[in-house]
Amino acid sequence: QPPDRALRRLLPLVDSLLARVDLLAIDLDEGVHAKHRIMRYHDFFVERVRPGERVLDVGCGRGELAYDLAEHGGAHVTAIDIDAKALAFARERFPSERLELIEADALAWVPPERYDAVVLSNVLEHIADRVGLLRRLVELARPERVLIRVPLLERDWLVGLRRDLGLPYFSDPTHETEYSPEQLDAELREAGLERTELEQRWGELWAVARPG
Repeated sequence: QPPDRALRRLLPLVDSLLARVDLLAIDLDEGVHAKHRIMRYHDFFVERVRPGERVLDVGCGRGELAYDLAEHGGAHVTAIDIDAKALAFARERFPSERLELIEADALAWVPPERYDAVVLSNVLEHIADRVGLLRRLVELARPERVLIRVPLLERDWLVGLRRDLGLPYFSDPTHETEYSPEQLDAELREAGLERTELEQRWGELWAVARPG
């Protein structure tokens, strides 16, 4: 069998196995994906908020990061997501007097107040109009800074191989895009933001941006 044909058959099997690994990694830590513990990426966000600040966590999912921003960062956190089941998990697993969880669509929800920081952790890549969302949040939430985490496109050589073979190469089929540093900078500039920090680890980009 030609190698290209064999690879087109094998790589979807790899995807199925990795999807199963993801589910088991969630079960391993009793509902929270083990990557939160292993990558310790919450630290990037927690270290960039100050006690008493108001933080808006957009697309908070199950609330893991929002809880750490509140309990370890000392912030007052408003966390929004459209997934009612994820929010129900967050309310049960991560209760905090400094954390408010709201079921809402970030593309329509109007912040009731100003926030010192807006957090977008693995959110932008799911949005078609990413610049529009960023502009909206900057205009309505009026943050001093925006803290961002997105997937890096060129995370390993298999991305290029999959592309050559005509196979899907994003790390998640729900992604609208995956990033290079240059693309992230371009979208931030178009949204009126200036990137002031950038870290690249674990196949991801973590950034801080401020309104220009």
